[in-house]
Amino acid sequence: MNTATVMGDAELRRLARSVTAPGTAAPLGVYLLRGSDPASELARHVERVVFMETFGNTPELLNKEYAPYDEASIFLCVVDHLRLVPAGTMRIVLPSEAGFKTLDDTPPVWGEPVSAMAARTGIELDLARTWDIATLAVAPEYRGKATVGLVSMGLYQALAMATTRCGIEWLLAILDVPVFRMIRWKLRMPMAGFKGVTAHPYLGSPASMPVWCNVGDTERRLEASDPDLHALYFRGVGLEPALKPLDLRGTVGLEAKPRPLTRSSLAARSRSASRAS
Repeated sequence: MNTATVMGDAELRRLARSVTAPGTAAPLGVYLLRGSDPASELARHVERVVFMETFGNTPELLNKEYAPYDEASIFLCVVDHLRLVPAGTMRIVLPSEAGFKTLDDTPPVWGEPVSAMAARTGIELDLARTWDIATLAVAPEYRGKATVGLVSMGLYQALAMATTRCGIEWLLAILDVPVFRMIRWKLRMPMAGFKGVTAHPYLGSPASMPVWCNVGDTERRLEASDPDLHALYFRGVGLEPALKPLDLRGTVGLEAKPRPLTRSSLAARSRSASRAS
């Protein structure tokens, strides 16, 4: 299915033109779109095309599954500046009273909550500093050799830059197993499965898994093991001739809330002040 068939060509071009940074020379660019922004239809368009093609998910099913999280959603969207169409998207659910898609869907499918999976894995999630990757989709015409994973890499670069800018420590997602493998092996983003959790059918995928990533650990590991890849993902350096990095000014207001002061943290602050004096 051609990307431009779900929404009209003219409407796609109008929305793509409305978000494209003036004077940009790169053929592709990554943009952050709030769920309430009319331009987020660019991202939803890619979701509708890809999830129908890949999993048989109808627009009605997608709306039923993701509408409860719309107000807490942002989209990272890659736009083709030359064709004026969306090339790929990542829907992220932010901390809110709506909760997280991954947390809500894991118990009925895998038979236990993510909290139990995390405890068995030996990690302690801070949900106030967690973003949930609810969807990830690359339009069919951007998966070939000509782009060589550029759209997916641009999305993960934007994710790494935005999470570190906003003080986010954890990522959660439920990923189709082939996508999970591609992210780990080709893009070298160390998403990990939970200990003792196997793949199950999920929303049309024959095999999906709940996964997690610690952002700080990932940054430190890449900085030590592969400085070039670290610079690409966390500093936005290396793709500029082909892809305009995310403008981090768009993340204003998405920062994690300050941690509440507890008795132990107040005592530690007092001891530190005493030593300084």
